[in-house]
Amino acid sequence: MRIEKILDAGELTELAKKRFQEERGVDHLEGWFLAKEIMRECDREYKEEPDCIRTAKTLAAVAEKLPLWLSDHQVFAGTQDDAFARSYALINPAFSVDSFTGYCDPVAVFGDIDPVGDITRERIEELKEYNTKTAFSRALCSAYDKAGDDTSEAIYFIEQVTGHLIPDMRPVLRIGVEGLKRRIDEQRGKETDVQKLAYYEAMDTALGAVLVIAERYAALAEEKAAAAAGKDRERFLLMAETLKNVPLHGACNLYEAIQSFLLMWQVMCLEQTPNPYAFSVGNADRIFEPYRLAENTDREMAAALLKHLLVFYNVADRSWAISQNLIIGGKSNTGEDMTNVTSYALLDAYYDMNLPQPILSVKLHKNTPNELYESLGRFLFTPGCLTPSFFNDDSVFEILREKNKVDPEDLEDYSVAGCQEPLIMGKDNGNTTNSWLNMAKVLELSLNGGVSMISGKKFDRSSEEFGYHTDLELLQNIRTVFYENLELYVDRMTACANAASEAVSLLQVPFLSTLMGGIESGIDVRDTKAQGTKYNGSGCLIHGLSVVADSFAAIDTLLAERPEDAGRMLEALRDNFEHDPEMRQYLMKAEKYGNNIAKVDDEAAEIAERVSDLVSSRKNYLGNPFRADWASPSTHLLYGYWVGATPDGRKAREQLGYGIDPLYGEAHSGLGFRMLSNMKLPFGKMNGGCASHLGVNPNYFKAETFEGKGLEFKDKIIAPLFYNPKKEGIAPFYLYVNVTTPEMLRKVLDNPKKYAPGGVYIMRIHGTFVNFLDLSPDIQEDIIKRLDMESTSM
Repeated sequence: MRIEKILDAGELTELAKKRFQEERGVDHLEGWFLAKEIMRECDREYKEEPDCIRTAKTLAAVAEKLPLWLSDHQVFAGTQDDAFARSYALINPAFSVDSFTGYCDPVAVFGDIDPVGDITRERIEELKEYNTKTAFSRALCSAYDKAGDDTSEAIYFIEQVTGHLIPDMRPVLRIGVEGLKRRIDEQRGKETDVQKLAYYEAMDTALGAVLVIAERYAALAEEKAAAAAGKDRERFLLMAETLKNVPLHGACNLYEAIQSFLLMWQVMCLEQTPNPYAFSVGNADRIFEPYRLAENTDREMAAALLKHLLVFYNVADRSWAISQNLIIGGKSNTGEDMTNVTSYALLDAYYDMNLPQPILSVKLHKNTPNELYESLGRFLFTPGCLTPSFFNDDSVFEILREKNKVDPEDLEDYSVAGCQEPLIMGKDNGNTTNSWLNMAKVLELSLNGGVSMISGKKFDRSSEEFGYHTDLELLQNIRTVFYENLELYVDRMTACANAASEAVSLLQVPFLSTLMGGIESGIDVRDTKAQGTKYNGSGCLIHGLSVVADSFAAIDTLLAERPEDAGRMLEALRDNFEHDPEMRQYLMKAEKYGNNIAKVDDEAAEIAERVSDLVSSRKNYLGNPFRADWASPSTHLLYGYWVGATPDGRKAREQLGYGIDPLYGEAHSGLGFRMLSNMKLPFGKMNGGCASHLGVNPNYFKAETFEGKGLEFKDKIIAPLFYNPKKEGIAPFYLYVNVTTPEMLRKVLDNPKKYAPGGVYIMRIHGTFVNFLDLSPDIQEDIIKRLDMESTSM
């Protein structure tokens, strides 16, 4: 039986919306805790097994023992809830900038669960204590010990992550788990290496976990059917029938493909519970279009089914599972546009549901059809509606080919992981958020003899140790001091980041590896001794471009006009300008990046080039380059909090500039000049990604329809930025926008019942969108401030 014979598109949509409201009513998450207790039992039961076998058997045990349930409103079985905790700082209303200390505590997650039911405080503390003593926890703490005090004031951070990843679900949708198991058997038959043979056994065992989940859900669906009547009974009978077919076998239609996809995703996340690090979907339109075509499912019905896919990604009351990216559009390796009916069905689903998750991104290129821009107009110009991120295929293809050495046949399979990192789907472990560098803090230490202006703590060499004995000499040589210090910290950062990667490699992921090339390699995707994925690197997110560029420009101005005030400027910085506001005013009047002023724009370009080269010269645990990522997912707030006053006139603890953008309030010459400044940057070296945001006033767009405004957006924003003929070399490749004004957002905060009657008002925050009303005041104010309407005036 087909789903279309049971429910029409309207009925499917009604169920999806009821299911989302039901999920938003969940105010506690403890599935991850129960899974961790099962893992502890398995650690003891399978302690004599090789790690990969123990991990696989543990996943199978979790699949067998973890409580499962089905909602009355579900069309597909599956949930992410059991893999996540209520812990992500930036969407936590209680989050404050001054409380953030990084993600370095391996057992911090146990602070995210309160006693509920028979989960007592004693059980929580007992499991936490057990996890503090694991090999992973010890190795991770050792990695942070290497950093010493460096992370205490955010000179850099490191993370214990595989990084954002994009599994390739297409093979399992096509041939099923049984097909993957056949491939494993074929590889095992040709293998003689003992470790690889064990790993093939582990992958085979791990894949069995999803079949257990499918069987258990099928039984629940049959129970639901027995207790229901009419269409509800038929719906659950179809669910049960489908679960007996997929993911064991390949999918035959869109309904089966979505069901198979969701169960594979659920188990993939359970393998890394709690808080698996931000898997992304990939080019969803290309993944699902063959199955839509199989039965010629029309656009309306496809959109209705895909609405349930979107609801799946929203976890509990604040949609806690963030940074899971879904992308559509783009071009083929030979340049043809690859948008299809499923592309537009997904857009229809997103627009109607307007959910906080998953992130929507859109690939664009010079031959993107106008129809796609027209379809995007409704997102951009509906207040409180999600807005996609935009990626320039023409640039990304070149960067991946030249910098990441991606084979030409793989280029069309790049997708976006997490917020904005381009990776090859199913083939690339970019370890994307492994390290985070704060250039502004390095500048502060360079100006103050290695001493923090925030705490007075001594971190590094004094000016005298560099050979400079006067303030004037220091300022005259500040670039030398800065870059030498930066090199020192990058060396320490990469050593610590590699140690964190080695720690996380202790947590093997045989299930995930079947979707990331592990069947071909026989190696875990996280292995730090042998490469399990075709492509590999490590990420470094670099902060403070505009602050450092503007500071160098201000120092140059002071040295040219008032060299006798060198000491006065440094003292003003140490005093946070408290007793010398005139000096601050003087520094703030210096030329700033973002206004098409050659000197300072060239400075920003040189910094970006030198630091990108510095980062990419460092090697990760497998000897592959670190990837320079010029993005700051609200960490410009967190890192700015630990940076003293800087020579651009910025006061201590104020935020840094976002990504590659000018510091808020400093680009005052309008959008045209800001884009000209932007075009100076060396985008070809930003192979880990980059981030740029525009706050756009909707009043600049005069068309009467959404479709017309979508075309205006193409002509006024996308074409000048992505396809500007004046840009030499590789053009910008990433942008997100918020089309609104500060006044509008303040109205939403003042009267949410009027402007967001459903309790959801979506805004962009870096590579993800969030419910504006769910955020802490710190993050809400940051979004409002960075709209920076003067910098985007037209």
